Amino acid sequence: MMGCRAVYVRFLLLGILFLSPAWGCEMVVRFENYAAQSRLDEVKGWHGMDVDFAKALLDEAGCEYKFVSIPWGRSLKMLETGDIDLVLSVTKTLERQDYAYFIGPQRMETIVFAMNAQRRYEVETMEDLFSLPVPVAIQQGAFYGTQFTDRYKQLKKNETQFIFVPDNQTKLSLLKHGRIAGFLEEKFNIVFQSDNHPDFMTIEVAPLVINESPVYFAFSKRRTSTERLERLNQAYQNLQKTGRFKGILKKYQLQ
Repeated sequence: MMGCRAVYVRFLLLGILFLSPAWGCEMVVRFENYAAQSRLDEVKGWHGMDVDFAKALLDEAGCEYKFVSIPWGRSLKMLETGDIDLVLSVTKTLERQDYAYFIGPQRMETIVFAMNAQRRYEVETMEDLFSLPVPVAIQQGAFYGTQFTDRYKQLKKNETQFIFVPDNQTKLSLLKHGRIAGFLEEKFNIVFQSDNHPDFMTIEVAPLVINESPVYFAFSKRRTSTERLERLNQAYQNLQKTGRFKGILKKYQLQ
């Protein structure tokens, strides 16, 4: 009788460990204090669309998590070296699949050209973008689609010069002071922030769509075991079935 009770207690403890964050799932998640995807303030802490996505997935998977602020370009390198676990809203590319597991899609992303409404440029085609008299800022480590990438490889000295910036605040500052013609940005950030952030109120979006593609949850291969990946994939499927992700998109007027 005592032997059966001991076996029962053992399985009970194993079940508790498996269902709780104590099973070893502790995530370091990268965000940047910018726009509507992720914001940090003293009252709400980290909040925004990507924060909601991260919390939903990791809570469903039974994971604990810590949020850290890291610029985009550096975050992908840290994902590759295993210094962080998760980056959200990442486009899947062959290069990135060497060091990251992709779960999703998370949502669709539309990249556009943003400019100061008081210093407008006619940008309706990709060739227009590459024919501007003033430089354009692009994010270090970002992917803007195959069409832009292929055209950028053919860039000539007399065409638009592109400036790599380390973070989003830098490109906003450059635009404000007239140092650039504009920058490439996710349309959602501009539309949502135009009513909520003073730096966006004078920004206008050009007709040209640079790229439109799905983005994903990207997990570091160096920090993600097979067991953890399976649990995260199952959590994603569960949230898809319950409509939790659709609810997040609807909250931010993307559904």
